[in-house]
Amino acid sequence: MTSKLKRSASSRAPRIFLAVLLAATGLTGLAAYSDVDAQNTGYLSGREVDFRLVLGPPPALDSRWDRADQATVLAYQDVDQARWQAAKLDEQQLYARFAEAFGRPIDQRSSPTVLTILDRALLDVDATTSRAKDHFSRPRPFQRMYLRRVCDKDDAPEPEEHPMHGASYPSGHSTHGWAVAMILARVAPDHADALMRRAEEYEESRLVCGMHFPTDLEAGHIVATAVVAHLDASREFQADLIRARREYAGRSR
Repeated sequence: MTSKLKRSASSRAPRIFLAVLLAATGLTGLAAYSDVDAQNTGYLSGREVDFRLVLGPPPALDSRWDRADQATVLAYQDVDQARWQAAKLDEQQLYARFAEAFGRPIDQRSSPTVLTILDRALLDVDATTSRAKDHFSRPRPFQRMYLRRVCDKDDAPEPEEHPMHGASYPSGHSTHGWAVAMILARVAPDHADALMRRAEEYEESRLVCGMHFPTDLEAGHIVATAVVAHLDASREFQADLIRARREYAGRSR
């Protein structure tokens, strides 16, 4: 995989929100659970994170941050074919893309407890992310500017004349990737560095794909961090995490 293009410093400004949050709080199919109700219930059901408490709005249209966002997306149109193909795989897959960093497959046969935790946690992530997307309704990059190639589209779409609605902020793939990496790192701390690198590459793929702006990715990171912090305070999540660590340790011998 090619080395990363350097993002504009201004695109990292929303990390301020993440620092404040940390100080304050210290796509595949669902697995089959023995408890039918749990299959469709996150750990935080009824207590989901309110996006308004952790996210500010995206950059104002044509502001300096917004222009930096656009420039970064355009720069990522020039990655080589290998990085483009990797980005397309990241768009289509989730757990499988973190298996190498985790050190084993993430599936019902190899890691059933881990799979259950991730499936349920992502329901909590999506509850927050989807509401934020609906609220901010930020148009995606390809709606606003001409891009030579966009993932999941045979032909690069024509920009809309006056785009008003979209689902760009925050990035769902970014929230998924960071949440998965953070949870897997709690199961296998010895793989934490590799998992964090994989999460950063995974979210970067959304720039390569022309599907998100840098600030969308930062917002996704913030949401994932907030949700996982709340999961850490859940007794049910912690009980499953203990089981997952035992499962991991047993299969690592």
